[in-house]
Amino acid sequence: MLQAMNAAHADGTQPVSSTDAQPVVLLLPGMSLNETIFPKLPFPTISCDYNGVILPGGGSEPADDKLAAYRHVLSNQLRSDRRWRFARRRIVVGHSFGGMLALDWLTRHETAAEIQVDGLVLISATGGRVFDAIKLRLFGIRRTEMRVPVKWIVQFWTRPTIMRAMKRLTCRGSLAVGRVDFGALEAKSDLAIGLAGWRNTDWRAMRSYRLAMDGFDVTDSLFRLTVPTVVLHGSRDSLLPVSEGRKLAEALPHAEFRVVEEAGHVLPLTHGGEVERSVNQLLEIPV
Repeated sequence: MLQAMNAAHADGTQPVSSTDAQPVVLLLPGMSLNETIFPKLPFPTISCDYNGVILPGGGSEPADDKLAAYRHVLSNQLRSDRRWRFARRRIVVGHSFGGMLALDWLTRHETAAEIQVDGLVLISATGGRVFDAIKLRLFGIRRTEMRVPVKWIVQFWTRPTIMRAMKRLTCRGSLAVGRVDFGALEAKSDLAIGLAGWRNTDWRAMRSYRLAMDGFDVTDSLFRLTVPTVVLHGSRDSLLPVSEGRKLAEALPHAEFRVVEEAGHVLPLTHGGEVERSVNQLLEIPV
């Protein structure tokens, strides 16, 4: 390893010395979001933006593994990033879709160096079938909630005409895409962030996200993921009940589960201190 660090890179860049190598945090945002939902961390960070991934046929064409396109984008980015290659320690922080992509990526039978990580923070995520797990929160009083399932509307929801109409409705009649700085938004409710996500994302990519997640289920593979993990879930998550986060943590061999009171689905944006605390915990930095 030291010999590899001291060797010149094929691309002409200077190697990272063993004394300069730092922990690196990989940030995987949720569907239609970007790295601006995460807090500023005191470590080098790498973010992966897959809002431009459009599956063939918008994801409607038959395929055994529709998440492969997203893993491909992620793996290519990490292979080309020297900070990740020579990081002293690697932590992955995945929110919602990003967390589920991390689970899919890390539980596969691959030994490539870029997937070797030292800690994992999963936020507002599930390891099971996503559209079975999602239950929209209508209201809640203390620990009592009223939720409705969405599985029955998924096929209708993902029709191209519906997706285009939603894009126009939320973007003042336009199909244009404009990058959103989520941290700068005045309203940071789950609904406000969801609407801003439509402005941030191509409608075809939004549809591809949803179709790629149809059938996602890594429940039977979670036992392979022995990396230390922190699972965070907001008590007011508008999409996934707290029970989904708890089930995920219980299925992972070395996971700690924490409920973040008053946090919604976009927990990294509203309760960034909890995310930083979790990263520090995995890096064994006093918090």
